[in-house]
Amino acid sequence: MATLKALAQPPTDKAADWLVGAEDSVTFLKANAQSEEIVIYASGPAVLIHGVLAPAQQVTPADQEDLMHCFVETDESWVIQKSYGGGEGHKVYLEPPLRQGGKSLSGGEKLIFRRSFHGVQKGESPVELSQKLVHSLGLHFVSERNAYCRLDDRGDIEDVIRILRTEFGDVRESLTAVTILAKDLSTYMALANMALVFMFDFTRVARDSFNGWGDHNRIDRSAPDLFYHGGGIANASYVNGRMIVRTAIPLQQLIDDWKEESNPTKREYATFKIFDRKNGVEIETSSAPEFLSNYFQESNLPWEISPAFFRPDVLHRFKSDPEKYTLDDRTISCRNAWYLKGYDINEAGQVHAYIGDLARLPIEEQRYWQSFNEWSKGPISKRAHENDIMGEFSSEYDPLHLLKYKIGKLNDTPPAWWLPRSSEHLDAARYPATDSTFEWANEIMALDQLVVEGFQLKPLRKVLEDKGAKAEPSWASLRVLGAILVATGLSEDQAKTTLTPLSRLHGLRSTLRAHSSITEKDKEERLARSTHGTLRAHFKWLAGECDRAFDAVLRALDAGDLNP
Repeated sequence: MATLKALAQPPTDKAADWLVGAEDSVTFLKANAQSEEIVIYASGPAVLIHGVLAPAQQVTPADQEDLMHCFVETDESWVIQKSYGGGEGHKVYLEPPLRQGGKSLSGGEKLIFRRSFHGVQKGESPVELSQKLVHSLGLHFVSERNAYCRLDDRGDIEDVIRILRTEFGDVRESLTAVTILAKDLSTYMALANMALVFMFDFTRVARDSFNGWGDHNRIDRSAPDLFYHGGGIANASYVNGRMIVRTAIPLQQLIDDWKEESNPTKREYATFKIFDRKNGVEIETSSAPEFLSNYFQESNLPWEISPAFFRPDVLHRFKSDPEKYTLDDRTISCRNAWYLKGYDINEAGQVHAYIGDLARLPIEEQRYWQSFNEWSKGPISKRAHENDIMGEFSSEYDPLHLLKYKIGKLNDTPPAWWLPRSSEHLDAARYPATDSTFEWANEIMALDQLVVEGFQLKPLRKVLEDKGAKAEPSWASLRVLGAILVATGLSEDQAKTTLTPLSRLHGLRSTLRAHSSITEKDKEERLARSTHGTLRAHFKWLAGECDRAFDAVLRALDAGDLNP
């Protein structure tokens, strides 16, 4: 955009040279055609660039006279045309853009549209893109990026077509440009058998002293794919012409590239330390298919379902970016990129996954996991053994899974006293993967937001009143729940004991995540470690206590048994 701005406004120190140097703008066009990101449209002071597509055979070679007489307005679009006469009577028909494009542009495609909604729309006309182009390239408009985007093979958002705008200070003028990645444009042009035709005009004048062109020096330039005329006087200059850009990617190259991508012999694989379940030994081996076997093959090679073990912080990247990664209890996926099934965490705190599943990840992702790989410190989790090896449902008590299940059921038909928890709340609540205090504090907060914050204070007060009691104005939701438990027959002490886990969770969140003193936070951490060994173990215990308390509250609120 900086280069375009330099074309659109004079530099303060060399304004006189800029005014007479309009032909210098052609240098930008030549460089632009060779760039990785191509400007296909630009409109602003002293700059007009408008690219349209023409059938390649109709501009090979270019009919320069025909093209110089073509001019395509930016607001030209599809219309319902009506005509009468010529012996044909009344006619109504669809007419495409480029209808004034001469024989060279006939059957071509317009890429940029700027239509005006007269009397309604305020400000500049919006920039619209050819839907054929946008859909073919698999693009979606992302407003906060002001770009048409897609997900790349790493799951990251990639700007393919950008809409750029800049203002020029106090003169109330602006420059609007549209760019596209050259590779994508070349791909589209190759498949559509089109060439890009730039119509350009660079006109520079001194506004305070320009009185018209009069008799001025003229220039004419003519090369096969770049031709223009221009001229200038002492305080103004212009160039107006056409430039043809042809695809840099032949159709056969697209076919060859696809063959290369789908060739299994070209795929790369990382090496992992694994426990070879078949032979009962620890080995280091490639994840490539030729180094592995399955239950149905006669071989001494390790099974694909042999586990590799990893330091628990391998999960940090996935937990910290929930927009990009989906982390379920047993699976991890990266949007539009890859999927890993069968991971879990064993009693030793190690993350484990099967080497056959790791082999299906992109090589960059395999190498990421490889950097956390270590020898096993214990067997795979009980849940993984029952699910994956024995083919059975897990017998292991999973309090967080049960809490999410019950909350999901409440969300389906929420009582007045329950504020449905969003999918983001459900996804955010997870067991800590590591023994990090920061991760533990985050998971405590997520669990509190999932469970405690779901209870609605005013409807709970109404429930209590219906049971013949009344809440004090200062009571919060947990205190009202305690009174409801008493109203259903529990003693004050029993109600307090029942709700202690939820109260403990809520208080712990305040201590760990609010502006508490370092001393208080350290005290809670030491207590959790001394009582349960690890912060992960403490969290699992607390989740279990909260699950039992949640069941008691649901019974008191006549919500029934929501256990699966």
